[in-house]
Amino acid sequence: VIWKLVQCSRSKREKASRVHEVIVFNELGEICAAAHMRNNGIGSQKPHMSPCCNAHCSLRNVAKIAEQIDRAVYSIDLAIFTFSSLSLADALKRALQRGVIIRIISDGEMVYCTGSQITMLAQLGVPVRVPITTNLMHNKFCIIDGVERVEEIRLLRKLKWMRPCYSIVISGSLNWTAQGLGGNWENCIITADEKLTATFQAEFQRMWRSFGKTEASRIQPK
Repeated sequence: VIWKLVQCSRSKREKASRVHEVIVFNELGEICAAAHMRNNGIGSQKPHMSPCCNAHCSLRNVAKIAEQIDRAVYSIDLAIFTFSSLSLADALKRALQRGVIIRIISDGEMVYCTGSQITMLAQLGVPVRVPITTNLMHNKFCIIDGVERVEEIRLLRKLKWMRPCYSIVISGSLNWTAQGLGGNWENCIITADEKLTATFQAEFQRMWRSFGKTEASRIQPK
């Protein structure tokens, strides 16, 4: 009984600490850019940073997204229209090194655009699927350790015990590009809401199956 009470208390504390946050990118995000370049070096792509007095700091906002990627234990499913951010690509590479399984769905026209990090990740073994259509795959969402996907991995690996993890979804108007992260007016929601993460995971799974015959590796770049 005591152990059950301890577990219940831990569960409540854990749920209370889970992220529910709205991040906005706006014209105020770059007023501290020069100071960061001086402190970190020109061209620095550090995912973490020292405290910044600018509440709208773009670099800090990017670090918040990278922080969630760094928490991934089993899976990352990313549906993104354009992706050229070096710092977020580095976060995904760190996840790969930890053994996290990554899948990407993108737009067929954007996979091979100049500066795309999707091509680089595909070369590292990340499976990428795209729709063959004139319609745009315009989604921008990322599910980390989605319940359905984690269970799929457990069955695939025939595991009886799984390390503790919880689902996160990152979604909004934001493309993972320099313009989106530091030049546009954008929004991004990061939440551990179980219903929202399950809904996004189900849609990713549906698209992944639907685009099963359109692996980007089979598509020749234009």
